[in-house]
Amino acid sequence: MAKNSLIALLQEKLDSARRELRSASVDFDISDEQLLDLRASARRIFLELKEQDRQVAQKGLLSALKFW
Repeated sequence: MAKNSLIALLQEKLDSARRELRSASVDFDISDEQLLDLRASARRIFLELKEQDRQVAQKGLLSALKFW
């Protein structure tokens, strides 16, 4: 259950980072370096979420194969 809440938290962070990146991409007052930092931040969150999803899916598959 804790993994599910962690995944939900990461999903919220990813959604927020994407919204921030989307609004920054049309705001010409934001420098290119800041835009690249926002993009890198969103990518880090995405990769962390992907890893957590993989761990949950792997655990679910292995627990389905357990007979004891």
